[in-house]
Amino acid sequence: MQNVLQKKNHVIHLVLFLLSAGICLFHLFVTMNTSVSVMQSRVIHLFSLMLVWYVYKVEKEKTVGKTVLRFIMVLVISALGVYYLTQTTPDVIREKGIWGISKLDMLAGLLLLILILETSRQSIGMALPLIAVVFLAYAVFGPHLPNIIAHRGYDLEYITSYVCWTNEGIFGTPIGAAVSFVVLYIIFGELLDTFGAGKFFIDIAYALTGKMRGGPAEASVLSSALMGSINGSAVANVVTTGTFTIPLMKKVGYSKDYAAAVEAVASTGGQILPPVMGAAAFVMADMTGIAYSTIILAALIPGVLYYLSLGAAVYFEAGRLGIKPEDNAKLLNAKRIFKEGYFHLLPMVVLIICLLGFKFSASYSALFAIGAILLIGFVRTMRNEHRLPLKELKAVALHAAKSSVPVTIACASAGIVIGIVSMTGLGVRFAQIVFQLANGNLFLMLSMTMVACIILGMGLPSTAAYVIAATVAAPALLQAGISMLASNLFVFYFAIISFITPPVAMAAYAASGIAESDSMKTGVKAFQLGIAGFIIPFLFIYYPGLLIVGTSVGETLYAMVIAVCAVVLMAASFEGWVGFNLSLYHRLYMFSTACILLLPYRFADILGLCMVAFMTLLLIIQIKKKRT
Repeated sequence: MQNVLQKKNHVIHLVLFLLSAGICLFHLFVTMNTSVSVMQSRVIHLFSLMLVWYVYKVEKEKTVGKTVLRFIMVLVISALGVYYLTQTTPDVIREKGIWGISKLDMLAGLLLLILILETSRQSIGMALPLIAVVFLAYAVFGPHLPNIIAHRGYDLEYITSYVCWTNEGIFGTPIGAAVSFVVLYIIFGELLDTFGAGKFFIDIAYALTGKMRGGPAEASVLSSALMGSINGSAVANVVTTGTFTIPLMKKVGYSKDYAAAVEAVASTGGQILPPVMGAAAFVMADMTGIAYSTIILAALIPGVLYYLSLGAAVYFEAGRLGIKPEDNAKLLNAKRIFKEGYFHLLPMVVLIICLLGFKFSASYSALFAIGAILLIGFVRTMRNEHRLPLKELKAVALHAAKSSVPVTIACASAGIVIGIVSMTGLGVRFAQIVFQLANGNLFLMLSMTMVACIILGMGLPSTAAYVIAATVAAPALLQAGISMLASNLFVFYFAIISFITPPVAMAAYAASGIAESDSMKTGVKAFQLGIAGFIIPFLFIYYPGLLIVGTSVGETLYAMVIAVCAVVLMAASFEGWVGFNLSLYHRLYMFSTACILLLPYRFADILGLCMVAFMTLLLIIQIKKKRT
């Protein structure tokens, strides 16, 4: 019996590897070849990754009953995938558009909806499938709702046809972005990590920041920024870097809650920091038609400001607690680490040059970056171990396919929401409601949009959070005359910030588990440390120079001065230390100055900068007095 089980597991593992390798090769192929139709490539992508999930479940299942059930699911998904593949050729889709879908198509569509909702529940959690069900219910029961959100109503056949058989719903833009970009960058991230880049980033961050006050916290900020931009998941980043940085922070004197909060905020910020910015940025490029290179250029200064604020906060906290720099004997040598591992940065350099230098698309740039890291990996493995890195490539294929499942299922579930919003005109209606409530006041409109995006994003993966927020909330900003780029970055920021916003601060709760801290206290502290993430989107709406694109150098520099002063003052006022412990008067003065700088008026800027100059002079005098 034991031998039979071992043989079964061996066969299933082989199937899982072949399926995973096939998925990776397929995405590399469709990037270079257009012979597969857009709709069919999305069908292959979705069904193959659902298969990966259930084959993986079969491999891990121990009980006979559940193993059989999982196996039945694999057979159902395979049969449904084949049916969808035969029914989504360009000619057949054209016929369905003219004559409508058949009864069998409707049954297949309903089955696909159920499968996506169930797989979403298993791989992501209850939040996203519940939202999808609410929107489906809205499509069905719309005529019976209050006039402000009511619509004329749609029957089940029309809903199924629109959501399941067109590229406006499940097979819409989010899945399209996953096919074109997301899986490629997941492969890129897995290759980097497998060939040692993750350890290099953590080591170099610790070596560079060790001589600073609160070095481990600064190392957390830097390493999480480097890793978070690549892996695109705040929670995954917390688990990856947090297991190293959180114990170090606790060891040097930070409280459990504070250490966990720093890691959560740093990991969340990786998704708003170029050059990769996780999967959601690729979806943004696909949804808006804005070049990915333009998006990462626009996001550069806001992303740096976010980390500047967090870095300043942990430095001030270290000073307040009296945490000294690490002993030199304990520090890693940055020069030696860089000399031994500089090649880990070369694929990132290739990626940036392709995106910004040669203006290649995000998918072609990913191919060159993947090629660079494969070349480095092959050369180093052959030189050091005299073998081909087949074991590493197998691990990359398995991890990349498995990591792609939650993103893809999130995109499919978000596609349901997009389909309903598009079909019912809910996005336009939401924009009208916001306009009426704000009565033309831009700040009020932005504040309401912020709250809506945070609520819509709570508990969701970043890609799904952005897609839903952009579909529902972005039209209001566009209608107010805000540019497409600024509108989408605004909702993108707040969809991501939901990861550190209580009561559903997913990144904070993940970090809390590692730190063994109180989850709610950690969430509140993360909210406080991440305050810059709530300020910066308003700043780049009122000061477009922060986005660089379409503005002069003078506008950008002016906006940077205002923004840097505002976020650093805010961090200092919260932490209560800048070379000495601040009195309540000092903290209130700093907080007030930051608020004045945030007002979008030239007079307020001049007043605020004068107050900054006065406070700086006062602090210099106080610090000199303290030293003497």
